[in-house]
Amino acid sequence: MIEYRTVEIRQIEDYDQLLKELPSQFLNCPYVSIWMDELKQRIGTKVTMLLIEYPYYDSEYLSSYYRFYSKKFKNYGKKSCRIHFKANDRYMGYISLRPTTHYLNFSKSYLEPSFLIQDNAYIMLSEFQAHIYGTDYNILAFPWMNQQRDFSICAHVAVWEILKYYGNEHTGYRDITIGELVEQIKESGQRKLPSNGLNLQQIADIFRIYQATPIILKKEKGREKFFYKSLLTYVESGIPIVGALNSQEHAIAIIGHGMIDGDLLSKKNGLIETTDLCTSLIVNDDNYLPYSSIYYESYGKKDQNIDFAVVPLYNRIHLEYDILYEKLDTYLKTELLKEYGDMVVRVYLTSATSLKGKTSEDLEMNRLLKDTILRLEMPKFVWCIDLSTKEEYLERKV
Repeated sequence: MIEYRTVEIRQIEDYDQLLKELPSQFLNCPYVSIWMDELKQRIGTKVTMLLIEYPYYDSEYLSSYYRFYSKKFKNYGKKSCRIHFKANDRYMGYISLRPTTHYLNFSKSYLEPSFLIQDNAYIMLSEFQAHIYGTDYNILAFPWMNQQRDFSICAHVAVWEILKYYGNEHTGYRDITIGELVEQIKESGQRKLPSNGLNLQQIADIFRIYQATPIILKKEKGREKFFYKSLLTYVESGIPIVGALNSQEHAIAIIGHGMIDGDLLSKKNGLIETTDLCTSLIVNDDNYLPYSSIYYESYGKKDQNIDFAVVPLYNRIHLEYDILYEKLDTYLKTELLKEYGDMVVRVYLTSATSLKGKTSEDLEMNRLLKDTILRLEMPKFVWCIDLSTKEEYLERKV
């Protein structure tokens, strides 16, 4: 029998009621106080009610249970638990708790970003569903979970999050579990389980198995700015990325970016690239709740320095950003655009279908340009370069 218990949130201290309502096996984890503190700090009173659902059979935990935990001496059991979040009558998503005790025990979770981030941002989201007591709820979210430390490490989780998003958002990709992902890893001088983490080549190999064609980017000395420019352009194109932080032996999923800095825009002249106007990335770091902001080292903040990135491109994308940028840079350095004054330049990938659809709907576009775009034969994905005056850009015009 599924049991539901509610905890009303009127003040921060009400979160402590969770400790009384959760089944005891989820309180044996010594890290409970860490995630309780983060719930209070990141979510706080933005929600009005928590709904505890038990038992919940979480597909992600079960995929690791049958492959690993069921073979251990300790009996963890199969039953998980879900905590649902509501803000008045609005459903905001859920976190599932697995009954493991050796690390933070949040499993498959979908949370809407609106009550987790303070500032506006551009984030890749897909619509997921939760079925509760006979009712289906939709959640706009990016998948997230904590690593398990023995079965899955941070890199496993970052790859899982991206493939889970792809499988739900795009045709041509299928839904996977963390257990299946671990099974697909090629052993490289060490056994798969217990896991000691993944190297960049293993991460790329997993993406290849699931129909992506990954590229590995390295931050080179003297070209740090171009590295972040590349990251931002792919993120702007709707492509989530695995970022590797060598100094911390850690991996994260890069899933969005912060808003354009209007003050920076007003101070710049000539040809202004949008990648120079954005100073933060939105990431899922499995050590924290989702949708964290990190800042580039080139802007004076060193929260987390990304050293490498694995970009899972769709297998029909053949032209990479660095090659495109060489062509773009040559064009921008000509005299052709000087007569227009200050110009904002935005570069991104999109599907030909999306480009033609938006073109067809645009009532202000030059008729000759519109006709050319609609008639032009194109591959499935195309690179676009938008040019705007400062005023046009602020009005979202091209």
